[in-house]
Amino acid sequence: MHYTESMENPGDDMADPTPPPADDGRNDDDSLETWINRAKRAHELVEAVDLEKVAAHDAGEIHKLDSVSDALQQLSEGNAPDHVEGVDEVIPALDAEQQRRADLMAVIAEDGWVERMSRVLTLADGGATLRPLEIIPHREGLPDFDICVAPEEAIGIGNFALFVSATGIFAASINEPASKHLWRIARSRPYETIDELRGALRNYATTAFE
Repeated sequence: MHYTESMENPGDDMADPTPPPADDGRNDDDSLETWINRAKRAHELVEAVDLEKVAAHDAGEIHKLDSVSDALQQLSEGNAPDHVEGVDEVIPALDAEQQRRADLMAVIAEDGWVERMSRVLTLADGGATLRPLEIIPHREGLPDFDICVAPEEAIGIGNFALFVSATGIFAASINEPASKHLWRIARSRPYETIDELRGALRNYATTAFE
């Protein structure tokens, strides 16, 4: 007698023995957002490093690079560092006086005087040069000021500069050797608006030392 296996439930023996993956509760959208945030943070950290300073062996920038490298390693391991030294430092807010001076510097810079800021125009037998204001060893003879700008033209021998304060602008010069002379005020005028300052600065840049 010949017997055959029953085929009433053929799917029973063909079921996949591998159990379905456990639900870890994660949302695909959340996982994608996490990776995007990590990528943004990594980009922010890399951009914060000045590679030119690193190449010039700047100690502070090299220290920052070390901190950024450690942070990138943490990101690669799935961690998110809250604070990276040299990158996430809290910058204190400017007080009213600092803000006023910063705004004044921004106005003068916007008008194209950046290369002449904190400079004096030095005229000597060898010609004209721009030098840092710090080359002059003292400020004797000068009223209080916020910003120094080298003029474009002057007549004579010595060091020439325009000085801007919160309420006025004045032109002053000092002969060489500066250690044996005082600053002398050539011209001055007050201003009340930024437009008045801009006009006075443009005018003094070419006419104050005629």
